[in-house]
Amino acid sequence: MAIPSLVAAVFASATALAGAPTGLEGVWLYQGEVDTDATGRIVHLPGPTYEGMLIYTADGYVSATLMPTGRTWTVERASLAELRGSISGSSTAYAGRYQVDAKARTVTHQPRVSLDPADANQRLVRTYTLDGDTLALSGPFEVDGQHLRFTVRWVRAPSSR
Repeated sequence: MAIPSLVAAVFASATALAGAPTGLEGVWLYQGEVDTDATGRIVHLPGPTYEGMLIYTADGYVSATLMPTGRTWTVERASLAELRGSISGSSTAYAGRYQVDAKARTVTHQPRVSLDPADANQRLVRTYTLDGDTLALSGPFEVDGQHLRFTVRWVRAPSSR
């Protein structure tokens, strides 16, 4: 193998470029979340159940939406408390670009637009595992000063074809 080919092969295996298959491409449906503390003990946080979709395109775009289930209000008739309850800490929605580092098993989301303005133009790094049609994304977060780790499970959506 020529040196330029070797360098290209090593680089491609470490960081997926736009158009390079990563296995993440497609539509994923939210299945659940498990939160753990620094010792690995499961932490049960109060809150709603969710539904959501995660979309990775082959050319490097990502869209993520996670909303509480059971909302019955409409935008025209929602109370301020209902709107706040759906947005503050209970939902996420963003879209932008993503990069995969296959060697480190990380995917970095770079939202261009986000429900939470603090996430726009940030680098949201998640570790991932891919087991067939199940994807798990993990990352750190903090609740009331406690450092936790989330693991969100997604299942590949059935093809519409």
